[in-house]
This record gives sequence, structure tokens and C-alpha cells, in this order.
Amino acid sequence: MPRPAVFWTIACLAAGAAVAQAWWLRWSCDDAYITFRYAQHFVQGHGLVFNRDPAEAPVEGYSNFLWTLWCALGMALGFTQDRIELWSNFWGTAAHGATVVLLAGVGWRASRGRATVPLAACGYAALHHAASLAPAGLETAWFVWLVLWLCRCCLEPRCPRKAASAGCVAALAAMTRPDGALVAASAGLCFLVDALRTRKVGAVAAYTAPLVLLFGSYLLWRHDYYGFWLPNTFYAKSAGEPYPGQGLRYVVEFLRCYWVLVPVLVLPWLWSVRAPDPLAPLSPYLGRRPWLVLLAFTVPYLLFVLWVGGDFMFGRFLVPIAPLWLLALDFACLRWRWRGLPWLLGPGLVLGLLLRHEPPWLGDYLHNPYGFTDNRAISVAPLTPELTRIDGSRMAGQYLRWLCAGLDVRLAIMGSHANLAYRSEVPVAIECSTGLTDVRLAHQELSRRGRIGHEKGYRSALHYLTHERGVQISFDLDYRSGDLTDAWRDLQFPVIPARLLRWDGALLAALRARDPNIACADVPARIDEYLAGIQNRDREQVRTDYAALCRFYFDHNDDPARRAAFEAVLK
Repeated sequence: MPRPAVFWTIACLAAGAAVAQAWWLRWSCDDAYITFRYAQHFVQGHGLVFNRDPAEAPVEGYSNFLWTLWCALGMALGFTQDRIELWSNFWGTAAHGATVVLLAGVGWRASRGRATVPLAACGYAALHHAASLAPAGLETAWFVWLVLWLCRCCLEPRCPRKAASAGCVAALAAMTRPDGALVAASAGLCFLVDALRTRKVGAVAAYTAPLVLLFGSYLLWRHDYYGFWLPNTFYAKSAGEPYPGQGLRYVVEFLRCYWVLVPVLVLPWLWSVRAPDPLAPLSPYLGRRPWLVLLAFTVPYLLFVLWVGGDFMFGRFLVPIAPLWLLALDFACLRWRWRGLPWLLGPGLVLGLLLRHEPPWLGDYLHNPYGFTDNRAISVAPLTPELTRIDGSRMAGQYLRWLCAGLDVRLAIMGSHANLAYRSEVPVAIECSTGLTDVRLAHQELSRRGRIGHEKGYRSALHYLTHERGVQISFDLDYRSGDLTDAWRDLQFPVIPARLLRWDGALLAALRARDPNIACADVPARIDEYLAGIQNRDREQVRTDYAALCRFYFDHNDDPARRAAFEAVLK
């Protein structure tokens, strides 16, 4: 077969394998349902908000603006509720396949049509966690594709027209994910170095103009709409606090899993300091330029990952630069010029990536020493022989949508309950494990480091949740008040257990009228039992119990007779 036919046949097979694997692994992670809820409210005319609460200012609880709008487009086209998952799965899978094809295109262009094996394309197609994260309902695969496209724009000197196109790609990357701004800055550095070397600033101006126009306009809108220059997720996940030890562990475990990538990382450093190929004037890929571009894109991003401590999802913050690492093999083969080498490296690279060494604790959320996990393994784990955890959340959400329709139900959810909040369509749901959807929780001072991105919590802000936000029900089963009311807080829906943050008699009566199978304590009756023996109780203990009952019951319910009975004893 002619060389181009061999190369592109392999590239198409790699892309097909990548798409097939990603589609087979399709799932929707918890954070995707936060995006879906924002998109749903946007399509319904409520704006880009998580809660339909007129008293609440908009909160930017997503970190993928363009992807959220893309999901909103899908909903507007009829992909609602369960179908929006397929929309996001499809486009994530498509972007994953497009990345493989783009890698092949870069390798082919770099070799000027002499390559026979698309090494980077084959390697990325074999990267399991790239395929797993692509159809997870988030922007990951789309962002990876944009990063690679922007890097491709920088690998060769660009005229002003093509530099302007690169600026548009940079703006799209920065509007897709906040760390896209870092990638845009890396590309800007490449254009600036070219301008200093050639003393021509046209390409720099052309690159900067669309970036400033598009991304700058977006930043101004964000600040006007949400009140902050950065998304609420930045504050919720403590990105302003360095966590290099955790970040190093994140990187090390990824490289231990994909051990075959370790020698590949040495290549950009090696070739960037070596003398250029004698044929370098004929192709920019034979000089130092491609290696310096790879370093300009990967080193700052890697330092960013180390600084923020990585992510709670294994590999998600490293997948965007993995294609750039793999390109180093394509570029290196141009210098080695041994025809048989790609045929040895290709199978060896693919086999090494397939024989990944995953840590045994990666699929265990509870007993995990480092706080980052394979969220797909956890999400698709069976609750029963017939149901996965995602299925359970879907059923619970659909039940709550029926149960709570038309009622002012306010929920405190953990990150794993985003699916439930999306499907329930309750007017207010506050994500409490990180504070993603609430400014007050997100801006709490960080007292100690723990599971990355899940360190803020809500235990110190209970008064805010119950008294200011009116939250009645929490799905954090681990919450214990440590007082008299602990035993009275259990709320058992037929499909999911919950806890009461405060007693709302009218709401509970309305819920039980719709479903008599809901089980909870009869708190007024329990208070009557307490009052019946109050004279025999220690006065200070009664004072403590009354304070707890005020927080849980009396502050939210008009019950002057029982309140007077306590106050009469405590005079």
C-alpha cells in the first residue's frame, strides 16, 4: 500500500477504536448534572442559574460556560431529562475521536507526508481514562481537542490571518474551562517569541485581538451577571490555596498508572537543548521549535496542576496535555529517521498504555488514601443486582419531582446528589459538600486540607442554611447535630433516606398527604413527651435542649404554647 494509505488507514482504525471504546464506556458523572440543571433553567427562561429563588443572586456553580450553552442547545432541540445525557455523551465521544484524527494530522504534517504510523494518535486512542472521561457528560474531551488545536496553531510560524484564527481557538478554550486561560497564555508566549525573533508584531496583534474581544467580553458579562471575575467553583474548590503535595501525588499516581509515558516526557527536554537537525531550514519540525512549544504548553499547565492539588477525578486534569506528550514520539521519529522504528514504537506504546497499572483503591471512594478516584467505577457500581448508583439517583430524582411538584422544597445535597437535584426540579438545592452552588459556603475560610475540592463543607454554616436559605431536608446522612434532636431528624422516603435540617410541619404534612409511606418522627408529640417530665430534668440540660429545639423547631414553627412551657421552667 502507498505510504499515505497505510498512515491514514491506521489513523482511521485508531479513531474508530477510540470512538467505540468511549461510547461503550459512556456514563454521566455527578458534576454533569450541575451543568444540566443550569442548562435546563436557561432554556426555561430563568437564566444561567442553579436555583429558581428570586431572593438569590445568580451563582456561577459551573466551570464550563460554552459546554453549558451547548447542553442548553441540546435541550432546546428536544434533548431533555434523560435524553440530554445522550447528547453530552455523543459530543464528548465525537470530540474524543476528533482529537485522535487531529493528532494524526499533526504527525502527518510534521513528517511532510513521510510518516507511516501515527504514534500519538494510536497512543491517545489507547489511553483508557481519556476514553472514560470523554463521554462523562462534561467538557473534558471538547477542551482536550481545543488545547491540541491551539498547540497545532503554534507549531509553525503563522501569518496574521492564521494567528487570528488561533486567537479565536484560544478564546473558545478559555471560555470552555477556566484553565483554558493558562493555555491561551502559553500560545500567546509562543507568538510573542516569534515576534521578538522576527521583529514583526502583526501575528501577535492578530492573535490578541479576537482573544481580547471574545474572552474579554465574556469576562465583563460574567462579572456583571455573577459579581465575580472567577467562577464560584474556583473559591469552592480552594484553588487559591496551594496544595503541591497533593498535586505531586496526583501526577505521580497517573504516571505510575501509565508508566510507559515516563520516558516520553524526557524527549521534549532532550531535543530542546540538542543542536537542530541540519535540515531544519526545510521544516520547523526539525528544529527546536516543536519541542519548545510542547514545553510552553505542558510545563505551565503541569505546574498549575501541582499548585491546585490536581482534582478529585483521577487523570481529569492531566488528560488535556497527554496528547502533547504523545506528540513528542512523532516528532522524535523525524530526527531518528529509522524507518522500522515507528513499527516498533507503535505496538509497544499501545500495549504499554493498555497494560496500565491502576491503584487498587482507585474505585473505592470511602477507603481512599489520597482523595482522588475513578468516578466512573464508583458511579456505575451496583446498588442492587439490577441498579447502578446512577440508576438509583435517577429513580430518586423522578420520585421527588412527582412528590415535590409545586411545593417550596429546599434541599441540601452533596456532590453525588446532583443527579437527584437535576431530576427533582425542586426550586432550591444547595450543594453543600463543596459549596459549588452557593457563594457563602464557597467563600468560607479553609480550616484544613483534605479531599481535594471537598474541603469547605457546611457544618459551620447551619444557621445560614436553615434560617437564611430555609433549607429543610439534607441528603447528608452523616450529619449529626449532637443534641436532643438527633434522633428526630431521620426522614425516610420510599426510595432514598434523608435527614431534616429543620422541622417544617406544613411541608411534611403536604408531602405525607401525597405519599403516606414517608416516615419521620412526630416532633410535636416528642416535645410533649419531653415536657411531661420536664420538672424532673436538670435545669441546665433543659436550657441546652431548649436551645437545640429552637434551632430545629421553634424558630421555624409558630407554637407559642409549647414555647411558653419551656420558658416557664427556665425563668
